[in-house]
Amino acid sequence: METKLGTATTVQTLGLPSTTPTRNAKLIMAITEKDRRDLFNGLEEVLGTQRANHLMEILPNEPANRLVTRDDMHAFGTGLRGEMAELRGELVSDMAELRTELRGDMAELRGDMVSEMAALRGHVERLVASAVAANAVAVVTVLVS
Repeated sequence: METKLGTATTVQTLGLPSTTPTRNAKLIMAITEKDRRDLFNGLEEVLGTQRANHLMEILPNEPANRLVTRDDMHAFGTGLRGEMAELRGELVSDMAELRTELRGDMAELRGDMVSEMAALRGHVERLVASAVAANAVAVVTVLVS
């Protein structure tokens, strides 16, 4: 007999409850190793050993109270979004602080460069004046001699 999982026939053949929970209803079951073995035996009869093994491999082997629910995931997502918002705020604050620090460093560097350029300008002006004076002395010496 060929049946598809999810049909009423399969549910009845396996001895599973055929009730369909409403959207808002929660289905919490505690399953023991004996229950898993019984489920496997029923699946093996209907689906064959290989398919029953495959199906049992994908079913969780954890107690129902250890499985994650939608509420758990929602709470986790909410917490994660809160942490991300906090980190985003810290990042924005740190970036603003770095921007301010960088602007200060750039202004200080600009001031240092202006001072150094003024000092170089004074030095160059003295060198030019010395060179002009030396040339003038040399010209006068040539003219006098």
